[in-house]
Amino acid sequence: MAVLADTVLAMTSGELLEGRPSAALQQLERAIDEYLGTVRDGGYERLSDADLLAELCGLEKLRRQLPVADHRLLPRLERRDLARRLCAPGVAGLLQSLLRLSAYEARSRVHAARLLGPVLAADGSEVAPQLPAAARMQEEGQLSVEQAKVIARTVELLPEAIPDQVRADTEQRLVTAAESVGPRQLGLLGQRMLVELDPAGVLTSDADHERHRRVALIPQHDGSYVLQGRLTPGCGAQLLAWLGPRSAPRPIVDGGRDGRSAGQRLHDALAELASLAVRRTELVDSGAPAQVIVTMTADQLAHRQGWGETSQGQCISVPESLRLGDEAIVTLLIQRANGAVLASGRTSRIANRRQTLALIARDRGCSFPDCDRPPEWTQRHHVVGWADGGPTDVDNLTLLCGYHHRHFEVAGWRCEMRDGLPWWTPPKWLDPLQRPRLNHRIVRPEQR
Repeated sequence: MAVLADTVLAMTSGELLEGRPSAALQQLERAIDEYLGTVRDGGYERLSDADLLAELCGLEKLRRQLPVADHRLLPRLERRDLARRLCAPGVAGLLQSLLRLSAYEARSRVHAARLLGPVLAADGSEVAPQLPAAARMQEEGQLSVEQAKVIARTVELLPEAIPDQVRADTEQRLVTAAESVGPRQLGLLGQRMLVELDPAGVLTSDADHERHRRVALIPQHDGSYVLQGRLTPGCGAQLLAWLGPRSAPRPIVDGGRDGRSAGQRLHDALAELASLAVRRTELVDSGAPAQVIVTMTADQLAHRQGWGETSQGQCISVPESLRLGDEAIVTLLIQRANGAVLASGRTSRIANRRQTLALIARDRGCSFPDCDRPPEWTQRHHVVGWADGGPTDVDNLTLLCGYHHRHFEVAGWRCEMRDGLPWWTPPKWLDPLQRPRLNHRIVRPEQR
């Protein structure tokens, strides 16, 4: 097991100090090392069937208790403002960069800490968690992370008009049920309880709907997407009014029945809506055009094979990209051998549409190291300032999200262009050698 106590970032007076975990954590690490050594030496083989099952349950109990430490640690990271001082957009951004977590996992941990961890008062003292029964159950190792998420989600969906005592009783019922059922059954129970508490839906207000609104379009490893969300009544009604008629079964040419399932028909109607939306060609405030942008090499385009990449970093086949051009506006951007895009300078301070497309192809979003904000959330930044004579040229521009655009100079970072790519040099307190860094999304074609 890797030594956990090697180097940990700690900020004092703007300097990077070498920190070490607590003695208790180091003791835990040694105990785990010793346990894993026993396991590798065949320790499980010496256990009876009953003991082996007890070992499984014991390990699960420890696994369930570990998040309790997170619930007390993460609020203190936020209280000490460590994320901002390390130029990370919030605690979730710090976890994502420092621990190499996915954005979803990082946000989930922060959200769980806010619900299940003690709340830090202004004087530093701890106040009871928002979900005390679930927190107590997890601290005892009797509640899994999945079960805790189901309970938290159910309580969050309760209308604001529900009395606090009923809210607490609902949480307790779910916690009690979690002793005997898994996450799926627990979720179904939660749904029934929501209906029982508000069968006519009269307690749920517009403010509740606004509070719960969300949509997530989650990229998958195979290039597809998973759509999840909860729409307000108004948004849902409008969307369904548009999709409904267009997702009805359509007889094929010879009069046979439509072979698509209901879900496939609704998907195709949504694809039609997306196709209509991306035909808009004007630039929005972020500078990103509402259209499909696919980056590929000249060789891929010439041979009509291989995989291109969208501005979101998702793979899409070259033939599919070209077919998509028949239904929507698709901009194909061709890269140099080193991944840079040919410059197209202008005398205007504001980058034009052609330059913005080139920046999207090259940077694929915010170019600050470890940031994963997409192009639609970025602004165009002059590496050499406009006031200092820097030209509005692709070789002097890079995309930055609003957060890093405002904070990178304060945190001591510098950006410079090398071979047409934006390299970032960290401050000495973060890296005494000040080794330049390139955002992980900016990858040369030959390295793919």
